[in-house]
Amino acid sequence: MSVGRLEPLVALDQAQTGAAWLVAQIQADQWERPTPCDEWRVRDVVNKMTASTITFTCFGRRERPDPPYDLVHPAELLGDDPVGAYERAAAECRLVWRTPGCLEGTAPSTVGEFPAKAVLNARIFDTTVLSWDVARAIGVADGIGEALAGYVLRVARALVPTVRGVNPARYKDARPLDADRPLVDQMIAATGRDPGWSAPTGPPARP
Repeated sequence: MSVGRLEPLVALDQAQTGAAWLVAQIQADQWERPTPCDEWRVRDVVNKMTASTITFTCFGRRERPDPPYDLVHPAELLGDDPVGAYERAAAECRLVWRTPGCLEGTAPSTVGEFPAKAVLNARIFDTTVLSWDVARAIGVADGIGEALAGYVLRVARALVPTVRGVNPARYKDARPLDADRPLVDQMIAATGRDPGWSAPTGPPARP
């Protein structure tokens, strides 16, 4: 299927707007639900999305967080207002990356110095994939359009092997998937996730 190509800042807007909408849909009894991310509950995913958004805001400024966030097991950032915590982080990230000249040259990232557009693409990728995780966990439509899914799929095919080469624990091997499957499914399979994952029934419980 042929879909139009998005500009990076448009893709960022779509990814963050979708993420904010999904976070706002989470009900009080859903924060502890399991997600497609092994060992992560819904709150863990939103917390990680917030921590990485703050981190990539620093990257846009050509800085690194001091001290750096552990993006695998980040400290608690959501407090009593998880929706507001994510929205504030996303708004600042969007503002910084829209600064004139921000997409030029190189920028730091979690795995080294790269062209700034590639670093921003990592933020778009992470936001979109984690949004899918939240949507599946709480049982609502992910709202990821074909253009954004195609954009993130192209990023995933370049980014995931690079990150896996630095830290194999970050992503499982890509799942084989027919090319005629929806772009969202292909995007998710590229990260090693199961596109058919659904939340188990019954009350959630932490081990």
